[in-house]
Amino acid sequence: MFYELRMYHAVPGRLEELVERIGQVLPPFFERHGFPPRLAQWTVSAGPSVPMFVWLLRWPGGFEQRSRCFAGLGADQEWQAIRQRTNGTSEMVQRYDLRFLTASTAWNPSEADDTAPQPVEADLFELRIHAVRVGSQGTANEFLAQSYLPAMAASGATVLGLFENQTGPANPGVTMLLGWRNYNDRRSGLRQLETMPDLRTSSAAQTLGSAACILLEPTPYGRPNHDLRTVT
Repeated sequence: MFYELRMYHAVPGRLEELVERIGQVLPPFFERHGFPPRLAQWTVSAGPSVPMFVWLLRWPGGFEQRSRCFAGLGADQEWQAIRQRTNGTSEMVQRYDLRFLTASTAWNPSEADDTAPQPVEADLFELRIHAVRVGSQGTANEFLAQSYLPAMAASGATVLGLFENQTGPANPGVTMLLGWRNYNDRRSGLRQLETMPDLRTSSAAQTLGSAACILLEPTPYGRPNHDLRTVT
């Protein structure tokens, strides 16, 4: 099993059309070809590239399932006709940034009961992407589990997921997904983190590079749940 973070760099002026296509037009075709449920989807409000659309999938069947699903979608003539019609005279997407992730051993949410996970009470989400010093993944995981994740939670963030990067520019590295109530809560939470010197000065903390941050806002078609590992 692995996760796929799909980051679409939209053509300026066409982001809303792209959100509508992925959120409303494509789901019947996803279901037809056996795609897993989308775990969440967002637009980028701040980061290295805007406009951008981001969505997250989990592939329980691994790369074999992924290849089969995308091959079926690509060969679907009905979808291709809709795609060409909605594209008009140009594509909606300039380029893709696809990242494969696996759940980190440092990510240990509390055991949930049998009820379905509830939507997160957040209007702002954040991807924090850290490089990890080569050969230091174990030390980094220990620091994340014992210090960093609890500090984030104490500062007002909902820790939705922690992943080890299998592809992408920060490799080895980790990607953290956080939920915040709003921009003000994030600002005050990060100020609180600055008062925790161990998060910056301990030897374990030095295994993590500085964070590249991408701020995300949910679309009407998909909000993340508390435990992305148990969503079905």
